[in-house]
Amino acid sequence: MPQGINQQPKKEQQRRKGKGDLIALSGYSAASVFGYSNARVRAMKSKLLGRETMQSIINAKDVGSIVSTLFNTSYKDQMIEFGGVDTKPEFLDFVLSKSLAISLSKLVAATPTNYRSITRAIVGKWDLYNVRIAIEAKGKGQGFNDIASYVIDYGTYNAAVIKDVLREESIEGMLSRLLPNSPYAKAIQSCLDAYMKNRNTLDAIAELDRIYYSELGRVIRPMKDIGVEAARIAKMDIDMRNSLTMIRAKRRQLSFNAIKGLLIEGGSMNQSELERIFESSKEIDDMVVQLRGFDLKHAAEVYKKDSAKRMLVFEIGMRNSIFNSSIRLLKHSMLSFTTVMAYMYLKEIEVFTIRILAKGMLYGLSKEDIGELITWSQ
Repeated sequence: MPQGINQQPKKEQQRRKGKGDLIALSGYSAASVFGYSNARVRAMKSKLLGRETMQSIINAKDVGSIVSTLFNTSYKDQMIEFGGVDTKPEFLDFVLSKSLAISLSKLVAATPTNYRSITRAIVGKWDLYNVRIAIEAKGKGQGFNDIASYVIDYGTYNAAVIKDVLREESIEGMLSRLLPNSPYAKAIQSCLDAYMKNRNTLDAIAELDRIYYSELGRVIRPMKDIGVEAARIAKMDIDMRNSLTMIRAKRRQLSFNAIKGLLIEGGSMNQSELERIFESSKEIDDMVVQLRGFDLKHAAEVYKKDSAKRMLVFEIGMRNSIFNSSIRLLKHSMLSFTTVMAYMYLKEIEVFTIRILAKGMLYGLSKEDIGELITWSQ
């Protein structure tokens, strides 16, 4: 059974000394622990899409052209299952979800045994992501087939489990089925409690996110000792979550007190700094340029010009920052946990980007609108 987001690896605990820090690895020790792991992850990295391929996808005339481009990449194996080069556009999300699931499984397997529980804790977001979309589906009266293309078939709450629990008549019945012997029992129980108060699916989903990111903040501490840069990427993930919460609140003209309990500790910006930024900004575009760690000036300009005021531009901007940081780390990190972390975010953002591009075409956005939202480095 995978360890949950609130469990510490036993062998790491045994390695602790002094003030509780992990023993630093260097030289021969680092090579013996991370050498094989890093070689496997770098081999996986070589199969990520490069600049030319992404540019071809951006320039594609339609989703069918994106499918044709992807068939000549590492996505080919997954596409064969759905029709190969003739894969219908509506099956593209299945292909992307399956590719991500396979990569996550390989990443956990590639992590050194003593550190595998930390990787499982971080990629646990996809277990809880599956629960999240199941809650949304049940709240809308939808079944498994309505969300199947987005389910990441990985981990404790894989596609088979989600399909099974969606047969329950209610959200509380579904969440109750997910509780027994779960490594995510704390998160699921808290999610269920939040839902039962007002039977509001948004409250349940917000609580699920809060629990995951709170636990991620706790996981960062041992990460600092096995890969400082890896911990920095995780902090950026928490910062992104907090920033998106503030952006939505500012748009809805909510007070900072209304969202204070939703903000997560463990990021690079503490609650006092977040409150100062929020309270000192009249508009969203004023606020986002103050968010430390992200360069959102271009995103703010795009947002101001966009008559629909789509907030997705800010999430894309923040994911671009995480992507660029991950690229730099993967290029320069050697024999450390950072390589594992960097690859995970790169693969996640690759799938996110392709989905954005495909959906943008389906929704009729121009190539210029789509292109200026997406940055891609190599």
